[in-house]
Amino acid sequence: MAPLLQIGLLVLFAIVIFAIIGLEFYCGVLHRTCYSLENLEEIVKEGEYPTPCNKDGQEMLPPGAYYCNDNISMCQDKWEGPNFGITSFDNIGLAMLTVFQCITMEGWTAILYWTNDALGSAYNWIYFVPLIVLGSFFMLNLVLGVLSGEFAKERERVENRQAFLKLRRQQQLERELNGYVEWICKAEEVILAEERTSEEEKMRIMEARRRAAAKRKKLKALGKSRSTDTEEEDETEDVDDAYLKSKVRNQGACRRFWRAEKSFRYWIRHTVKQQWFYWCVIILVFLNTACVAAEHYNQPPFLSDFNYFAELGFLGVFIFEMLIKVYALGPRIYFESSFNRFDCAVISGSIFEVVWSHFKPDSSFGLSVLRALRLLRIFKVTKYWSSLRNLVISLLSSMRSIISLLFLLFLFILIFALLGMQLFGGAFNQKDETPLNNFDSFPIALLTVFQILTGEDWNEVMYQGIQSQSQNGGHGMIYSLYFIILVLFGNYTLLNVFLAIAVDNLANAQELTAAEEEQQEEDREKQQQELQKELGLLGADGDKDKRDEPDDGDDDEPTGPKPMLPYSSMFIFSPTNFIRRGAHWVVNLRYFDLFIMLVITLSSIALAAEDPVVEHSDWNEYLNFLDYAFTGVFTVEMVLKVVDLGVVFHPGSYCRDLWNILDAIVVICALIAFIFTQGSSPDGGAVLSNELTNKLNTIKSLRVLRVLRPLKTIKRVPKLKAVFDCVVNSLKNVFNILIVYILFHFIFAVIAVQLFNGRFQKCTDVSRMTKPVCQGFYFVFEDELSPPSVEQRKWDTQDFHYDNVFMAMLTLFAVQTGEGWPQVLQNSMAATDEDRGPLPHHRIEMSLFYVVYFIVFPFFFVNIFVALIIITFQEQGEAELQDGEMDKNQKSCIDFAIGARPLERYMPKDRDSVKYKIWRMVASTPFEYFIMMLIVLNTLLLMMKYHHQPDEYEEVLVTVNLVLTFFFSLECTFKLMAFGFR
Repeated sequence: MAPLLQIGLLVLFAIVIFAIIGLEFYCGVLHRTCYSLENLEEIVKEGEYPTPCNKDGQEMLPPGAYYCNDNISMCQDKWEGPNFGITSFDNIGLAMLTVFQCITMEGWTAILYWTNDALGSAYNWIYFVPLIVLGSFFMLNLVLGVLSGEFAKERERVENRQAFLKLRRQQQLERELNGYVEWICKAEEVILAEERTSEEEKMRIMEARRRAAAKRKKLKALGKSRSTDTEEEDETEDVDDAYLKSKVRNQGACRRFWRAEKSFRYWIRHTVKQQWFYWCVIILVFLNTACVAAEHYNQPPFLSDFNYFAELGFLGVFIFEMLIKVYALGPRIYFESSFNRFDCAVISGSIFEVVWSHFKPDSSFGLSVLRALRLLRIFKVTKYWSSLRNLVISLLSSMRSIISLLFLLFLFILIFALLGMQLFGGAFNQKDETPLNNFDSFPIALLTVFQILTGEDWNEVMYQGIQSQSQNGGHGMIYSLYFIILVLFGNYTLLNVFLAIAVDNLANAQELTAAEEEQQEEDREKQQQELQKELGLLGADGDKDKRDEPDDGDDDEPTGPKPMLPYSSMFIFSPTNFIRRGAHWVVNLRYFDLFIMLVITLSSIALAAEDPVVEHSDWNEYLNFLDYAFTGVFTVEMVLKVVDLGVVFHPGSYCRDLWNILDAIVVICALIAFIFTQGSSPDGGAVLSNELTNKLNTIKSLRVLRVLRPLKTIKRVPKLKAVFDCVVNSLKNVFNILIVYILFHFIFAVIAVQLFNGRFQKCTDVSRMTKPVCQGFYFVFEDELSPPSVEQRKWDTQDFHYDNVFMAMLTLFAVQTGEGWPQVLQNSMAATDEDRGPLPHHRIEMSLFYVVYFIVFPFFFVNIFVALIIITFQEQGEAELQDGEMDKNQKSCIDFAIGARPLERYMPKDRDSVKYKIWRMVASTPFEYFIMMLIVLNTLLLMMKYHHQPDEYEEVLVTVNLVLTFFFSLECTFKLMAFGFR
């Protein structure tokens, strides 16, 4: 809790600093907009909403500022401002709220554009870029680091306690068992020592001891080799033996029948455990899913009939599979598998759906959508894929933590939904319409709070809440605390625990994979050692000499200038050729790479400075000549390196480096483009040349790839190299996660098609529900003062819909990004029937689909990708310490000791001088507290500014500010006198 509180104070400090700066720059600038010359109370809108304007005049207009049209409007300072005047920098409270909205990255671009319209875009970015980088990218992500560390510590503490309790219980059981066994052994010894004990009884006791020892040995070996799979393959041969030794019904003539039936059941039991049977079922699952995925809107009748009969056929096959498994394994063993229980539930639901749709074709429970979930059976193949298996095992093992977190998340949403209903229930109702996101009912309140937790359009809901409470003369700004607390504790604290769980689980998966790889490596080493022993001493010595050779080569790494390759370059230039030696000397000059990087930078600036609109302008002609010079430099560089290194045939040659290949492609394409550009002539042949030139413009554009050349310097900066290696290694390891991600994404897309196929149709006139009546024209009323406009009715489909699987995957991907997903949610809840228009909140239960999807993907799966970057970066740092004998903490301590410097304190030599007395004053603790008090006072003074403040109030602020500036100047003067300029 303490680290989280410290991060909160740091974020609050950053918000206050940026709010004070925004208060100085943008106070009152968002209240200016264009008003009509005919009616000075009517705002002239630019599009749907008013736009801030600049009043400096058209001659002095800053670049990027918006200027009103003098013929119809004029810029006046009497608009309330954007979003009911809430988004502004008029006082410190509104400024802090606006800055907080910016660092949440919700609607910050609109604020940037509004300030650009009011003041121009020349220097406006200097405020917003650091605000987003420091506030959003850095400080808010510190919360994630704190939560991840605290979660790891708590998990380690719980695991250590569980291990301790388990060990204590095991020791207690062992003591009790040993005492009992010791008492039995003593009793047996007493019995064996008695004279009345016969030899037959002694032999029986010894045989029992022997059998007990053999059984313990067998159980120990069985415990080591037992599999961890979750299917019926877990059953060992002991179960089969027990089954074969089960009671046989001896009823005269039926005895032979029961023996044949038992043998047949054992044969089926053996068959359903075979790999070919498993893969046949998997293929059938894929075919069934393909048939389901083939369904789409307006599909031909033959496809509908085929899918109907195919579904009945697949259902019969899966029922047959379930029945033979129940018959072969028995009900108890069959239902021990979670996959079998899930499969039985899906089949039962499908049977109920088919029977229900037969008697009532117009209604459906939607249980058939669960057919797509059978694809989860594919995870059985993970036992042959170790890395993917370990990832799935870690994900399954985290279910307990995720379920606990989901319960806590539900309580959090429930509490804030009830609180929102008490604060804003019925307050969002307006004259025109009621927003779809409101707190008028409990289900809608839950969805509104859930939308705010996702971070999408939370500021719009806050604007509505503040405005609704301000209409009756109340202080609506105080209600912003509800939304701020909800975003801080819900979005940035509670949801980040999902990422902490993902980091922990991914680390466990990679530890399991690394342990298996180490075990395999140890097994290979043992086999190699046994092979060397069999080969004899001579072969072992030969192998040892071969292993020593590369080590000697590694020790002789050159530390001076890079030597020339001992090969002939292009079969022409030998290592002693003076041309090649000159080229080698040039490319290895100390400042050669720096010069090439400078030319690359200038070339990139020239490419960015080209005018893409007026292609043949004088400016582009001048830049074209510069491009000739840059390309000439790059050509000379390529020729020199080819002469020095050779082309491709020997190790270390030019084309064996991917960066060099990229350079060669870019230079050659640019040369070809220049040649064809210069090949045009003023006669008829110019037409052909111009056509070729237009075709080669894309090749010429490859010159921009040269900006990637500076990446070659990454290897010279260790920190940058570590980050680059982290990114590359993460891309290598992302494949396993991507497989699971795509599979679940496809499953949700198939389910969405089954639920919303053809239900996202609409008419531009919301009063028309079907396509036949969506004809003609209708009136559109913008406001009470303006006359209505006439629009034509059109029947159309929503931008994002689920009419086929591919569009469903695209729609769900858009939902997963969080941008605009509330509108897709509202469209889904408003969906009625196929080929019918929407009705708001018609099926609220459809929101559960999006809640589950958000929990699975944005809250968890997407965080796994982030966790992969974190884990890879940590492993990259630990890999640097593997060759040494120190851990990370020891290395940090040594680096601190090496870089530590003694604390130096300046003090004048003459203690009787004025300089010494001034030094004593400025170095004293009371002086530091006094200056700190002045800084706090100055900060509060800067926070007291507001829009439309009285002149007397402003004069007081200016006077106090001058006094504080005087004191700070005295402090600076005293410190210069006490410490000197150096």
